[in-house]
Amino acid sequence: MKKVIKTVSLLLVFSMLFGISSVSYAVDMPELVQYGFVDCGDADIEYGIYGSLDAEPLLLLPPNGGDMHSFDGSILPEMAKHFMVITVSPRGTGNSDWVEGTMNFETFSDDLAKILDFLNVDKTDIFGFSDGGNLGVVFTLAYPEKVKSLAIMGSNINTFGTNTFDQIQITYQYIVLCVEAWIKGDEETKIRRDIKGMMVGQPSLTFKDISAIKVPVFNIYGEHDMIQRWHSKMITKSIEGAEELMIVGGGHSSCFDYTDTIINPALLDFYGIEE
Repeated sequence: MKKVIKTVSLLLVFSMLFGISSVSYAVDMPELVQYGFVDCGDADIEYGIYGSLDAEPLLLLPPNGGDMHSFDGSILPEMAKHFMVITVSPRGTGNSDWVEGTMNFETFSDDLAKILDFLNVDKTDIFGFSDGGNLGVVFTLAYPEKVKSLAIMGSNINTFGTNTFDQIQITYQYIVLCVEAWIKGDEETKIRRDIKGMMVGQPSLTFKDISAIKVPVFNIYGEHDMIQRWHSKMITKSIEGAEELMIVGGGHSSCFDYTDTIINPALLDFYGIEE
């Protein structure tokens, strides 16, 4: 795979020429072969497994506010053909518990380690989108022995990597939720506040920090991503041997817009799987 891929597939070109939508068509979901909760000390965390229990594991990490079903209509069905796909609902999402004061990438990383230990998974491939990619980076730094490879999409290692307008909007929304939570005092609003808060000041890594990552890394981002392009390129440059893919015409949610035409083939290529 080339270091930077700036062209789209022929299938995507045809779709643009003939007006065919690039959004993935509805696909049948694979069977949920295992489901449950893992006791992570102060919180029970929801997980699900798709695909064969005998296959190599692939851990999917959802975006901010997403849960174990965030990839149901995108990459999960295809990945389940090749992997034992592990999906999770981070704290405060899905049916997982929420504990005030614990909504941070470090705690989430500890939760993931406990989930993998519970499932007897020594080492796994990881794909994370947006905050899920951020979590993948933090987890890989904290538990490098548990990571086989890391693919991230639309991810940033600190808030300076987010476009200024987007970061201002995120911070404003967080302040509004803080005020609303203080006035109402209800759990639902506090959860929404804490989830949004993970995009304010988190993560707080440097490019020197991530240079410690030694596993294979695949960094995907859109041409019109909310993550600044220089930041995405510096992530790739800072990790020895890292590969990257810029999706021409893609925005922040490109993994959902170009699932079949670009994302799935690129991921399978990165994982060394021939269709």
